[in-house]
Amino acid sequence: MVSGFIDKGATHAQTHERLEAIIATAMDAIISFDEAQRIICFNPAAEQMFGISADEVMGTPVERFLPERSRRANEEHVDPFADTGLRIGAIGTIGAVRADGDEFPVEVSISHAQVGQEKMSTLILRDITERRANEEAQALLAREVDHRAKNILAIVSSLVSLTQAPTREAYAESLAGRIAAMSRAHGLLARGRWQGASLTQVAVDELGTYADEESFTCAGPDLKLSARAVQPVGMLIHELATNAVKYGALSARGGHVYLTWRQLANENLEIVWSERGGPPVSTPIEPGFGGNLIQQIVQNQLCGTLEHEWKKDGYRLKLNLPENILQLGERAASTRRSETGSSVMSQPAQAKNDGEFGTLLIVEDEPLLAMQMSRSLKEFGWSILGVAGSIDEANRLLADTSGKRPDAAILDVDLAGMPVFPLARSLRKLGIPFLFCTGYEDLEYVQEFASCRSIRKPATVLQIVRGLRDVVRTAQAGLTVQPSN
Repeated sequence: MVSGFIDKGATHAQTHERLEAIIATAMDAIISFDEAQRIICFNPAAEQMFGISADEVMGTPVERFLPERSRRANEEHVDPFADTGLRIGAIGTIGAVRADGDEFPVEVSISHAQVGQEKMSTLILRDITERRANEEAQALLAREVDHRAKNILAIVSSLVSLTQAPTREAYAESLAGRIAAMSRAHGLLARGRWQGASLTQVAVDELGTYADEESFTCAGPDLKLSARAVQPVGMLIHELATNAVKYGALSARGGHVYLTWRQLANENLEIVWSERGGPPVSTPIEPGFGGNLIQQIVQNQLCGTLEHEWKKDGYRLKLNLPENILQLGERAASTRRSETGSSVMSQPAQAKNDGEFGTLLIVEDEPLLAMQMSRSLKEFGWSILGVAGSIDEANRLLADTSGKRPDAAILDVDLAGMPVFPLARSLRKLGIPFLFCTGYEDLEYVQEFASCRSIRKPATVLQIVRGLRDVVRTAQAGLTVQPSN
């Protein structure tokens, strides 16, 4: 024994019992094996880690707990003790296999010893599945925060560009109100650790900003919006509330707004906005910016439908929104929608002359960004085939163009939690050039698109125009990378 390591006054039996107790109560798995790599010690922590009893593994090869593909690579780590003397060293992280075949990561160290003529090796293993999951979650969170921050900056930039008002003061008021609505929505998300927010709270926060509690009623079941629906629903209610303050029920004494919601039999969400007691209303000749924004939010961002009613006694709006805007339904809906994206038409691309602007498809689920991008690119000479907030909507636009098809497309990478890549694959097969416009820092996590042209949000219209010019010229030159079959 090493001097000072074990009580010299203890009997051999006492020392043996103490070592057994230490091994039996160790939190880490301990596996010892002989020169033939047969297991000779398998402590209770190892039994729990690998899901098998010590009696079942004694005398069996230690490599049974290594993945098949890595047994050869790890032979140097489990070779028996060499003739060069005692060696102790850390291996690091490797893969291990439980008795049921489940593979998991472990942090492992190995030591070698010789007792008399017997050579033995000992592995000490720690299951790091939870640690690895936490590290991956932190990396994902950091990536998502970066993406959200860039999206926010891009949205604010669009607000500055799109907001219209007759005076500088009115412009500043409208812009500040919309930015404040975004801030309230993100404040709710932050307090809920980006896990969504109560629909009631979103509604009360927005309406309470513009009216006394006596002037509005919010009624409906206690539902929680998904994280991605909080900001658009908040902005939607903001636009309705500010319109009511300027022209509707909240502009008159005694006017009242009723905001109600319920889940339908198909689990969709129905929201009804009704105004009473305001000045007489009539159908507008054409919608203003606020009306267009409401339509964009409902149809392109939330993928829902809306019905307007301009009655003499007050304005009424009924919305039918898919159940995936609610927290519990988000995953199921995303799974269903992720299987779409392969039904676009199959005509070959029509080449354009160098420098000539053509027809453009915009796929972007943030309505403010889509509106600003569409308007700006029109001013640069592009004809907008349509704006889609989802892959389904993009496919409908492509299928309903009576033979027309885009000369290029702009694709947001993330569409309400669903990647745009299925649509990108379809466009690539058809020879339609495209570029990504995204808040994500890189596309390396999808290797097939890592080399595609990508514009980072917030982007200027000149950056987008240059990007479109480059991808169209590349396609015309026949340099488009074709996908492998």
